[in-house]
Amino acid sequence: MQNKKGLSDIVVTLIIIVLSLVAVGVVWTVVNNLLKGQTSTADITTKCLGVNLEVTKLVCGTAAPKLCNLSVSRTGTGTDALGGVKVVFEEANGTRTAAALSKSGDVPALVGASYTLLSSGLTAPKKIEVTPYFTDTSGSEQLCSQTAEFNW
Repeated sequence: MQNKKGLSDIVVTLIIIVLSLVAVGVVWTVVNNLLKGQTSTADITTKCLGVNLEVTKLVCGTAAPKLCNLSVSRTGTGTDALGGVKVVFEEANGTRTAAALSKSGDVPALVGASYTLLSSGLTAPKKIEVTPYFTDTSGSEQLCSQTAEFNW
């Protein structure tokens, strides 16, 4: 009967060790996923710091629907390819377009890019905002905090 008691102590010890290993595995998985998510955000933020956009030309037609020709130049130290730009128009009365017009594609440094935008529904646009974005590893658009404005 004494041998059975010694055997149960070994079984209890093994169960405690297995539960400890499972707990460590669960904690490691959660922490690892959190760190990977933060790394992606930090990568996009670092890329955005090297981007400086400037609206060099904006010409909008007078007939409805308004076609606008937009030229954007890129300076800064960043060499990463942009996913594109988001363009928001603001009317003279302060109302903004309901959704940003999205133009995909890189704006090469020192070369710039030109876009033709159809800004339907605008009557008297007074300002435009251009925001660059990058595409992350999952294919989602990550907007930069810098915005280039142009008043006319």
